[in-house]
Amino acid sequence: MTRQKSSGAYMFKAIPLALVSSALISFFLLLNYYDDVLVPVWPDEILFIQPAQNLAEGKGMGTPVLDELLPSISQRTYWQPPVYFLALATWGALAGFDIGSIRLLSRVCGLGVLVLLWLLALRWGVHTPFALMCVVWTALDLSFQYNSNIGRMDTMSALWLMACLLTFTAYQRGEKSWQAGTAGFFAALATLTHFITIPAVLTLMLVLSWRKRWRDLLWFLSPLALGWGMWLIYAAQDWQSFLAQLGYQFARKAEAGLTGKLRRLLSTPSLGAFTINPPPIWFAFTLASVLMWLRMRKAMLLRRWQLASMLAICCSAGLGGEMWYIGWFAPFGYLVLSVWLHRGFQTNRQRFVLWGLCVLWCCYQGVRVGQALSSVQGLKTEISRFYAELTQVLPKDAQVLLLGFPDPSPALQQRRPDLRLIQLSPTPVPPESLKRTVRQSDFFVGLTREGQRHGVPLNKQVKEWHFHASSGSWAIGLYDLAGGGMTE
Repeated sequence: MTRQKSSGAYMFKAIPLALVSSALISFFLLLNYYDDVLVPVWPDEILFIQPAQNLAEGKGMGTPVLDELLPSISQRTYWQPPVYFLALATWGALAGFDIGSIRLLSRVCGLGVLVLLWLLALRWGVHTPFALMCVVWTALDLSFQYNSNIGRMDTMSALWLMACLLTFTAYQRGEKSWQAGTAGFFAALATLTHFITIPAVLTLMLVLSWRKRWRDLLWFLSPLALGWGMWLIYAAQDWQSFLAQLGYQFARKAEAGLTGKLRRLLSTPSLGAFTINPPPIWFAFTLASVLMWLRMRKAMLLRRWQLASMLAICCSAGLGGEMWYIGWFAPFGYLVLSVWLHRGFQTNRQRFVLWGLCVLWCCYQGVRVGQALSSVQGLKTEISRFYAELTQVLPKDAQVLLLGFPDPSPALQQRRPDLRLIQLSPTPVPPESLKRTVRQSDFFVGLTREGQRHGVPLNKQVKEWHFHASSGSWAIGLYDLAGGGMTE
């Protein structure tokens, strides 16, 4: 009898692990099927590949494709924190510096986020079925899938922040200083990968200060001070360029003003045809958790430090207002939702209705993923045609401005090394540098509205390519800026 009970207990534990493993494998295979189509190659990716590759090859950490649109960026890249570039340089030295390689790194980070999300949900007291549902929802979320299939630092920063919360949770139980130091180590990695994680890390620092855990706070701060100190030593090589590059980056974030940022908090941003609908339901659950805590402090669904950190993460993602921040917040939002489901519904009737809603939401997500899958092959054909035709039509030794998706920079660098490619950035740049670059350029390839926004004279359109995804369509234009004619 005892042996039968132990065997049953083992099976009870093995089934969730098997289901989580299946979700992870399916997630990874799905992203590999998306390849470089969903989403298409983004202009940001070449801006991250170049400094990482230069660093790996001992050429510094410059971004020549931006030329001098930002001060000294051809020699030193300061407009983003350094950890992603360092990780990408190490990864690329082993796996190569192409789109497939850097997207594979993001997929690995996405898998890591799902594993840590499972562990964190269990550590926060969520029962196994709801923890499993949390992982499945996140894996099926299109915004999270897109984040995990593009060469950007968002998913890596989510991985470090998730690890920070997990180790901070362990510290709350063990109250050992080394645990606080471990949480600080991951906090340093998170904040030096993406600035969006800073509010959550500051919240954890305030928690330690509020409780007067000064020794543990010192342990927490030590890795942060070391990491940021090393970055500032790198910045000391050229303080003027460091401050200028970051100044232009933050100027872009401030463009919408306070009113615009408040609107962003409850809206769903879009980029071209890639709009993530419906608006994230977990924003509402995070804010509702705050209201419930204010009203019923003794019946909290989350502990105060958990609620404060989730609120900081929610506001960071919402006020940021970019599609990538929605995907970045997805695992944290579904974590809050799983806590609600676990602790907020007690009667059998409530649970029956609840599981029905869970299944319906999974079905909806499945339909959305199915729609995305249906557009992969057609979009892949359109992108291949675009690369092939653009490679043939551009004259030899031309200077080409680029700002669109799919971004042809990687393909043109490989097939047309004679071309001089300049990537326009969504980040504001010095007007005189932009005007000089536009005057010196022969062609513009990209979205018409982006070219107009940068003041590029788009008077003569030579060719246009159309692309179709499940959520919409868009066009990329080729414009002759110099009137020098085209090759046949």
